[in-house]
Amino acid sequence: MSTATVEVSGADAAAWAAELRATLVANVRPGDSVSPVELQRSAELVVAVIGLVFAGVETAKTIRDWWHSRRPEGITVTILVSDGAQVDVSVVSEAELEIVFQRAASRR
Repeated sequence: MSTATVEVSGADAAAWAAELRATLVANVRPGDSVSPVELQRSAELVVAVIGLVFAGVETAKTIRDWWHSRRPEGITVTILVSDGAQVDVSVVSEAELEIVFQRAASRR
């Protein structure tokens, strides 16, 4: 098991994060968990944060698939993995994201 934080930013970040959270919850595996959405606000930006506990790479695929179908909306998704990795979903392939998740899960 490993942990990660998913940050969603852009116009309507809270609504998009709620949708992503619902997608993650619908695909959760035994032992995995998805926290409620928390909002972090600054004068310029709203970032919606979702905490994850995961055991495998399936969560990476779920996040990547969700983001890929919404990228025209201008949504930014950044994943902060417990091993220190920080991944901008827009600049990695699904395979690269799965490697990051697998590496994090294997270190626990």
